[in-house]
Amino acid sequence: MKKKLKIGELAEILEGEIVCGEDRVGDTVEDYAATDLLSDLLALEKEKYALLTGLTNAQILRTAEITNACCVVIVRGKQPQPAAVSIAKNSGIPLILSQLTMFEACARLGRCLEEGDAGAQRTAN
Repeated sequence: MKKKLKIGELAEILEGEIVCGEDRVGDTVEDYAATDLLSDLLALEKEKYALLTGLTNAQILRTAEITNACCVVIVRGKQPQPAAVSIAKNSGIPLILSQLTMFEACARLGRCLEEGDAGAQRTAN
């Protein structure tokens, strides 16, 4: 059983700053995706997923919205374009900024989720 994180926990793990969507920090993240390619997102078959990306433009938020992302994490210390922040606010998608590289963000998430899996396996045995 995969460990489920709340958006607020995800932000904490990634040392993230929540730019907007603070009212949804208690929502559960069902899955994860990390990419800088919009075409990869459009091919996903996930819902309520956290998107980790280095893209900062409005298109990334529009794509996140139509693919049912529950939040967007912009990595590498990049700042989102004002239009992206506006779309995030209007669509209710939490936007998180992290100084971590994409690799480090994914590694931290992976370690956290593995710890949850190990705990679930111990409980089941």
